[in-house]
Amino acid sequence: MHHPFHHGTRVPRTSGGQRNGSRLRNIASTVRHALMRLGWARTLLWSFASVGRRFSTHVFVVTSHPFDDVETDYINPNAEGLEGRLLTCDEVLQFFTQSEGFSYSRSFALEALSRDDRCFGILEGGRLLWYCWYAREAAPVLDDVDVVSDFPNLYAYNAHTDADHRGRGLHRIGVELSARFFASEGYRAITAYMEGFNLAPQIAAQRMGEPVVGFVALYRATDGVRWFATRACRDGAFRLQRRRAKPDLRGAANEDRRAS
Repeated sequence: MHHPFHHGTRVPRTSGGQRNGSRLRNIASTVRHALMRLGWARTLLWSFASVGRRFSTHVFVVTSHPFDDVETDYINPNAEGLEGRLLTCDEVLQFFTQSEGFSYSRSFALEALSRDDRCFGILEGGRLLWYCWYAREAAPVLDDVDVVSDFPNLYAYNAHTDADHRGRGLHRIGVELSARFFASEGYRAITAYMEGFNLAPQIAAQRMGEPVVGFVALYRATDGVRWFATRACRDGAFRLQRRRAKPDLRGAANEDRRAS
């Protein structure tokens, strides 16, 4: 007797050849998409970065959003009803409550605040729809390596759009409003990086007209992380440096007591 929910139908098995063929078709489709959006050079870079991930190598594409063309009286038509501004520390603690992942992460936010980094957000009806963190000093990027954008550049990182509100152009609006605000403090450009293997943000940056200012390759060696950066990055737009050890205040106090 058959089980009442079993109709004796065989489920066809997918052969290894079929799986490989499907994987190759997906890769070919992604390559065509990258070529149409980014061109040959950036597509080759994406291919290298994708392979490099398997060997503990990171390739960063560094972009800049210059403020030269910021129009202080321009209002994005999609920004009606939205409020863009710096979040206070209390608001950061109110919105960043997640214990896992990077989106709205409480531990991530607390660490950023401890470095005096600032969070610019877009709010609507009391809800945080988009945010981006901005660092005036060194910020961690990988293991014991920090990134510094020298003034008048400002380093931006960890931009995020709420999943329920994607497709509204909030990132573009947020960057425009951030640029307008930081231009009033004397900054002239926002600098950021994207992982070379990640196509979506690179295509978005190209669509927004953000120029690529350089590239950085990092790899893990036996003695720590090593890197190579193009000249434009080394000149101050996106400098990498070893993290400086925090001073041991307790040890210094003990030394002072012994000396006295």
